[in-house]
Amino acid sequence: MAEGRNILRRRILQGILLVALGGVCWAFSGTCAQLLTAVYGLEPGWVISIRVPCAAVLFVIVALVRDRENLLAAVRDPRTILAMVLFALFGILLTQYGYLTAISYTNAGTGTVMERFGLVLLTILVCVTSRRLPHAREVIGVILAIAGTVLIATKGNLGTLAIPPEALFWGFMLSCGFVGYTLLPEKMLQKWGSFVVTALGMSIAGIVVLAYEQPWARPVEITPGIVAALAAMVVIGTFLAYLFFLQGVKEAGSMRAGMVGCIEPVAATVISAVWLGTAVTWADIVGMVLILSMVVLVTVQPKKKEEVARETA
Repeated sequence: MAEGRNILRRRILQGILLVALGGVCWAFSGTCAQLLTAVYGLEPGWVISIRVPCAAVLFVIVALVRDRENLLAAVRDPRTILAMVLFALFGILLTQYGYLTAISYTNAGTGTVMERFGLVLLTILVCVTSRRLPHAREVIGVILAIAGTVLIATKGNLGTLAIPPEALFWGFMLSCGFVGYTLLPEKMLQKWGSFVVTALGMSIAGIVVLAYEQPWARPVEITPGIVAALAAMVVIGTFLAYLFFLQGVKEAGSMRAGMVGCIEPVAATVISAVWLGTAVTWADIVGMVLILSMVVLVTVQPKKKEEVARETA
């Protein structure tokens, strides 16, 4: 029994580490997106239409090499394809477009905060499906995560949280997307593994976004800087980010993964400071401390009474 619990704890810890790595990669992606849109002047929709299909190609190649049989079996399973369509539309693409549309009505900080309010929806859904009340650690973790994100996103000035009705609607859609890419693939991950699930989800999302955006119809002057930023965004900010995060969901569960994923704004603050020279404020520091405290809270598993009694005997 004790050995089984130790194995489970190690698996959860490994999952938490993978989710944290995924958050760091997503933070790097955000910095690349800022560079591509703000510095090089590219349209966000065009960036998505390159990012998602290119990442899909990488995932399919790796899945064919590492897990060819499972990939082919999953493609032949109608229920799996339906689940992957839902994941692609209401997880990957709803998050991508929800964020971009939300910040078009408000600002990036507000968009980030609204996305993390998806933790509340995630907690409610997990508790309803599990038929239980939220644990004290989950409630405290959600509060710490949202508070830390608010501080980092607003730099301590809550007046920057401008939320007109359109932004509120798309912010809610963004929160739903956060829940979607955390919760929807969970069962499929246990059945097929992260390579197969991400390859199929990204491929479907890539087909949809190419049909909608039609990047070939938009003239863009490609420079070495744009190519480098796009390559980094595809490999690190999409391929590795989704791979680490979804494997973390498989190992640690959707609730822990959703909370630990909030390490993204911490990593984004550090990367922006080092790479772009962005100033770090007191609010950033306090926000990072709150989020890192949340990570420790969900990482350290309390010992059961019988284990404590055995150690003190």
